[in-house]
Amino acid sequence: MANTPGGEREFVGKGMAKIFGAPISWIALFGALMGAMAIVPMLFYPTGGGFASAGMVIFGPLSGLILGPFAGLIAGLIAGIIGMFISPGSYPLGFVDAFFSGGLLPLMWGLVHPRYRKIGIWFFAANIVVHFLVPYVIPGQAGGFDPMNWGQYALANSWIFLGYLMYLFASKPLWKAMESDKLVTVIIATVLWMVAPCTAWMAPWEWIYYLFLHYPMGLAIFSAVNSWWAYLLPLSVAAGVVTALLVRAIKQTGLPHVTGSLLDREGF
Repeated sequence: MANTPGGEREFVGKGMAKIFGAPISWIALFGALMGAMAIVPMLFYPTGGGFASAGMVIFGPLSGLILGPFAGLIAGLIAGIIGMFISPGSYPLGFVDAFFSGGLLPLMWGLVHPRYRKIGIWFFAANIVVHFLVPYVIPGQAGGFDPMNWGQYALANSWIFLGYLMYLFASKPLWKAMESDKLVTVIIATVLWMVAPCTAWMAPWEWIYYLFLHYPMGLAIFSAVNSWWAYLLPLSVAAGVVTALLVRAIKQTGLPHVTGSLLDREGF
């Protein structure tokens, strides 16, 4: 380990086995925690058929924030494979959910770090495009899906545009506010900051359900409208509060950080 210019410690050296800069033991730990907590339901799907577990809502974001996007992706995949076997209700699509509800979740949270901003902006934008094309335009009616209702669908999914705008213009100011000495300010800033990665994850996570479960257009619009209160609000608040308190505690302990993680302040 070595000290950074700001006095914080990061993982360096040859004695510790790492993947994407994160210790393998940390990746395994977060993967196991996220996977084991798949049995604890937190957010139930408005359309029925499953739920978002405590592993997804709490440890999914933390995996990407503490480990960085790519090590978090690996931890999420481990969790998804564990979770799909011990808690099918939280991974109803099996291996597909192991990626979208497991691996993709920490990846999206990790990519909001300024170090990965160029990747994150384009990846988020690409997911927005895919979200509005699949499955009601591609494959569309040829695949047996309802015709696209552009106006209602865009309005129902307006949370995507809110998240992307916050990603572009509010993420850096909010991260700076997260450095405040006032705990209330830190918590509020962290909760607001969570809107960007949450919507970045929800965009691909929702269309995959529409595709595999063959949602009619009306049900997809219903699901998108309810995403405001069913996913975006509770996930941002829960993950934001836990993250704010945990990061504050980690900073006080002086625990080493992973390059490109939430504790890596380079680029702010």
